[in-house]
Amino acid sequence: MIVVAAPSPQGERPRLAVVTTKGFGGAVERNRARRRLQAAFGGLEDPPKGLDLILTARLSARTVAFALLCDDLRGTLGRL
Repeated sequence: MIVVAAPSPQGERPRLAVVTTKGFGGAVERNRARRRLQAAFGGLEDPPKGLDLILTARLSARTVAFALLCDDLRGTLGRL
């Protein structure tokens, strides 16, 4: 995944947008990847505050183990 972060004008609560492309296949596959990334973000114990985040999903987001997806997201956001 690719993560783009910017300071949020809304305040402390983080906002999230998940982007998928038509390269994923049909709407079912795109939505599956989007839901998985949203669930991984929702499961974070300490989400980054005061940021707007855009996650661009890659093809592996559909099939990689969910625990690995969560670890990858946690590590990526930890570097912000």
